[in-house]
Amino acid sequence: MASEYRGSAPQEGRQPNPGEFDWKCGKIPESDVRYTASRGGGPGGQGVNTTDSRVELRWTIGESRHLSTEQKNTLRAYAKGEARKTILEESDELKFVCVTERSQLQNKRDCLNRLNAFLREALTPEEERIATKKSRGVKNKERHASEADKRRKSGRGKVRDWE
Repeated sequence: MASEYRGSAPQEGRQPNPGEFDWKCGKIPESDVRYTASRGGGPGGQGVNTTDSRVELRWTIGESRHLSTEQKNTLRAYAKGEARKTILEESDELKFVCVTERSQLQNKRDCLNRLNAFLREALTPEEERIATKKSRGVKNKERHASEADKRRKSGRGKVRDWE
Protein backbone atom coordinates (compact mmCIF):
# COMPACT_ATOMS: atom_id res chain seq x y z
CA MET A 1 0.00 0.00 0.00
CA ALA A 2 2.93 2.34 0.60
CA SER A 3 3.99 1.93 -3.04
CA GLU A 4 0.71 3.65 -3.98
CA TYR A 5 2.20 6.96 -2.76
CA ARG A 6 5.61 6.64 -4.35
CA GLY A 7 6.34 9.68 -6.47
CA SER A 8 2.95 11.33 -6.01
CA ALA A 9 0.69 12.84 -3.40
CA PRO A 10 -1.88 10.62 -1.65
CA GLN A 11 -5.33 10.24 -3.18
CA GLU A 12 -8.02 12.85 -2.49
CA GLY A 13 -9.78 12.43 0.85
CA ARG A 14 -7.36 9.82 2.19
CA GLN A 15 -4.69 10.78 4.70
CA PRO A 16 -1.71 8.45 4.97
CA ASN A 17 -1.37 6.64 8.25
CA PRO A 18 1.73 7.81 10.17
CA GLY A 19 2.61 4.16 10.81
CA GLU A 20 3.01 3.58 7.05
CA PHE A 21 6.17 5.68 6.83
CA ASP A 22 9.38 3.74 7.49
CA TRP A 23 11.90 5.96 9.30
CA LYS A 24 14.81 3.53 9.10
CA CYS A 25 15.12 3.99 5.36
CA GLY A 26 12.21 6.38 4.67
CA LYS A 27 12.54 9.79 3.14
CA ILE A 28 10.53 12.97 3.05
CA PRO A 29 9.12 13.45 -0.47
CA GLU A 30 10.55 16.38 -2.40
CA SER A 31 7.03 17.73 -2.87
CA ASP A 32 6.82 18.48 0.89
CA VAL A 33 9.87 20.76 1.01
CA ARG A 34 10.49 24.25 -0.34
CA TYR A 35 13.76 25.20 -2.01
CA THR A 36 15.21 28.66 -2.45
CA ALA A 37 18.26 29.19 -4.62
CA SER A 38 20.60 32.16 -4.42
CA ARG A 39 24.13 33.07 -5.36
CA GLY A 40 26.69 31.38 -3.20
CA GLY A 41 29.97 32.89 -2.10
CA GLY A 42 33.41 31.44 -1.93
CA PRO A 43 35.73 30.15 -4.63
CA GLY A 44 34.52 29.38 -8.11
CA GLY A 45 35.71 32.27 -10.21
CA GLN A 46 33.29 34.07 -12.48
CA GLY A 47 30.78 31.21 -12.20
CA VAL A 48 29.94 32.26 -8.63
CA ASN A 49 28.63 35.60 -9.87
CA THR A 50 26.22 34.09 -12.39
CA THR A 51 25.06 30.78 -10.91
CA ASP A 52 22.44 30.37 -8.18
CA SER A 53 24.13 27.36 -6.60
CA ARG A 54 23.41 28.08 -2.90
CA VAL A 55 20.30 26.12 -1.86
CA GLU A 56 18.15 26.69 1.19
CA LEU A 57 15.68 23.95 2.09
CA ARG A 58 12.71 24.63 4.37
CA TRP A 59 10.32 22.01 5.74
CA THR A 60 7.45 22.83 8.10
CA ILE A 61 7.04 20.23 10.84
CA GLY A 62 3.38 21.01 11.52
CA GLU A 63 2.34 20.53 7.89
CA SER A 64 3.83 17.05 7.56
CA ARG A 65 1.35 14.37 6.57
CA HIS A 66 3.83 11.61 7.32
CA LEU A 67 4.36 12.23 11.04
CA SER A 68 2.12 11.58 14.01
CA THR A 69 1.61 14.34 16.60
CA GLU A 70 3.94 12.51 19.00
CA GLN A 71 6.67 12.32 16.35
CA LYS A 72 6.27 16.03 15.57
CA ASN A 73 6.65 16.93 19.24
CA THR A 74 9.71 14.66 19.54
CA LEU A 75 11.23 16.30 16.48
CA ARG A 76 10.63 19.82 17.84
CA ALA A 77 12.21 18.92 21.19
CA TYR A 78 15.23 17.36 19.43
CA ALA A 79 15.67 20.38 17.14
CA LYS A 80 15.65 22.77 20.11
CA GLY A 81 18.74 21.04 21.52
CA GLU A 82 21.76 23.24 22.23
CA ALA A 83 23.80 22.26 19.16
CA ARG A 84 20.84 22.39 16.76
CA LYS A 85 19.15 25.70 17.63
CA THR A 86 19.88 27.23 14.24
CA ILE A 87 17.99 24.50 12.40
CA LEU A 88 14.54 25.14 13.93
CA GLU A 89 13.05 28.53 13.22
CA GLU A 90 10.26 30.30 15.08
CA SER A 91 7.81 29.46 12.30
CA ASP A 92 8.11 25.72 13.09
CA GLU A 93 10.35 25.16 10.08
CA LEU A 94 13.54 23.19 9.72
CA LYS A 95 16.07 25.01 7.57
CA PHE A 96 19.15 23.54 5.90
CA VAL A 97 21.55 25.57 3.75
CA CYS A 98 24.00 23.91 1.36
CA VAL A 99 26.79 25.66 -0.52
CA THR A 100 29.32 22.84 -0.64
CA GLU A 101 28.93 21.98 -4.33
CA ARG A 102 29.12 24.14 -7.44
CA SER A 103 25.91 22.65 -8.82
CA GLN A 104 22.44 23.63 -7.62
CA LEU A 105 21.15 20.11 -8.20
CA GLN A 106 23.89 18.56 -6.06
CA ASN A 107 23.22 21.09 -3.30
CA LYS A 108 19.49 20.25 -3.44
CA ARG A 109 20.26 16.56 -3.03
CA ASP A 110 22.66 17.33 -0.19
CA CYS A 111 20.02 19.40 1.63
CA LEU A 112 17.39 16.69 1.26
CA ASN A 113 19.85 14.04 2.46
CA ARG A 114 20.68 16.20 5.48
CA LEU A 115 16.99 16.62 6.31
CA ASN A 116 16.32 12.88 6.06
CA ALA A 117 19.38 12.04 8.16
CA PHE A 118 18.29 14.59 10.77
CA LEU A 119 14.79 13.08 10.91
CA ARG A 120 16.10 9.51 11.24
CA GLU A 121 18.49 10.59 14.01
CA ALA A 122 15.78 12.49 15.89
CA LEU A 123 13.08 9.84 15.61
CA THR A 124 15.15 6.72 16.23
CA PRO A 125 14.55 5.66 19.83
CA GLU A 126 17.60 5.15 22.00
CA GLU A 127 18.27 1.56 22.93
CA GLU A 128 18.16 0.87 26.63
CA ARG A 129 21.40 -0.41 28.09
CA ILE A 130 21.22 -3.85 29.61
CA ALA A 131 23.02 -3.78 32.95
CA THR A 132 25.67 -6.48 33.18
CA LYS A 133 27.86 -7.76 35.98
CA LYS A 134 31.62 -7.35 35.82
CA SER A 135 33.45 -10.58 35.16
CA ARG A 136 35.96 -12.01 37.65
CA GLY A 137 38.85 -11.21 35.30
CA VAL A 138 37.83 -7.54 35.03
CA LYS A 139 37.52 -7.28 38.81
CA ASN A 140 40.99 -8.83 39.29
CA LYS A 141 42.50 -6.48 36.71
CA GLU A 142 40.98 -3.45 38.46
CA ARG A 143 42.19 -4.66 41.87
CA HIS A 144 45.75 -5.18 40.59
CA ALA A 145 45.77 -1.75 38.95
CA SER A 146 44.52 -0.20 42.18
CA GLU A 147 47.26 -1.94 44.20
CA ALA A 148 49.91 -0.81 41.70
CA ASP A 149 48.66 2.77 42.01
CA LYS A 150 48.78 2.48 45.80
CA ARG A 151 52.42 1.28 45.72
CA ARG A 152 53.43 4.00 43.27
CA LYS A 153 51.79 6.75 45.30
CA SER A 154 53.02 5.54 48.69
CA GLY A 155 56.42 7.14 48.08
CA ARG A 156 54.87 10.55 47.51
CA GLY A 157 54.82 11.88 51.06
CA LYS A 158 56.76 14.49 52.93
CA VAL A 159 60.40 13.61 53.33
CA ARG A 160 61.00 13.09 57.08
CA ASP A 161 64.68 12.28 57.35
CA TRP A 162 66.74 13.87 54.70
CA GLU A 163 69.98 12.35 55.90
